[in-house]
Amino acid sequence: MEYSKYNKAMVLLSEENRDFAAKSDQAIYGNLRIETGNSKGAISLSVQNLRFFERNRYIYKLILFGEKKERTIHAVMGSLILNRFGTGENYFRFDPGNVDGRGGQLSDYSVAIVAAVSMRDNKEPLHPVLKGKLAFSGSNVIAATAEKLNNKEETEEQETKEERNLFDEALETNPYDVQDFAKKQRTTYNYFYNQYVKDLCEKTAKAAELYDLILPFSRDRTGAKWKRIANIKNLPLVSPGAMWGASKYRHYIFGEDQKLYYVGIPGRFLNEEQPEGGKSGFVLWQPIVGAENLEATKAECSLENRMIAYGYWITAIDRETGDIIDPMQK
Repeated sequence: MEYSKYNKAMVLLSEENRDFAAKSDQAIYGNLRIETGNSKGAISLSVQNLRFFERNRYIYKLILFGEKKERTIHAVMGSLILNRFGTGENYFRFDPGNVDGRGGQLSDYSVAIVAAVSMRDNKEPLHPVLKGKLAFSGSNVIAATAEKLNNKEETEEQETKEERNLFDEALETNPYDVQDFAKKQRTTYNYFYNQYVKDLCEKTAKAAELYDLILPFSRDRTGAKWKRIANIKNLPLVSPGAMWGASKYRHYIFGEDQKLYYVGIPGRFLNEEQPEGGKSGFVLWQPIVGAENLEATKAECSLENRMIAYGYWITAIDRETGDIIDPMQK
């Protein structure tokens, strides 16, 4: 198939599974814009009303399926970038003559699927959420449900030239600056730091097995099993404020349950003793046993009481992902 000429198509995606809708009373919908030219290709994916999952329980991937030599083939184009309101998009570059890196051409694919992929169980099957059919005619990729291209030769020729220039510029330079293309996020490396925190928490939990359980709170909103750690050099979080509090009081506490690790930093219910003002995840404060009656968290509490009411600033770490999260939103 000829991919040197510029071609474009709009693929409408229809709902396959309402269970993944952000608003259950509304349909999930989306579209793909597929463009090829100069033996290069790009897909812009856009969706609406797709459910957002905390802690990456599920992520959504765009996958093309087709048939070649009487066998099913597929190509994973990449992950959808989704916000908490259910709106998502991404931009994918590809080689139309070798989409999957194994010789599969764009013309070999007939179906595009947005699927929910479990990040907790690699044996869990994919959940198709959106689906679009592709048909192929000559060198053009056409969506079965898309409108026909304008047949006016002069208008079409002019539009094609302008779009081809835009397309080539986007591929050769940077898609972020092109108004008509979906934005693509820069590569992030958060995974390394999440894994680093997760590994340190696992080591701390193993070392804490040698310590006795403590009961620092009379009413513990986390339900964690706590240990007192005196070796502050191994504090498993990169937080200057937490290190300052642990150094000042010469210890921190470490807790865990089936889903989360917890880190508690000694401190009073004062702005200057909350690590990073809560920006690093230390958003829950609990008084130690005996300090509850001082009611330091109440707005009408006197400064005198707050100065003598000791407790711990607490954050939580997801045991599977290493994400630092609100300890009260499990």
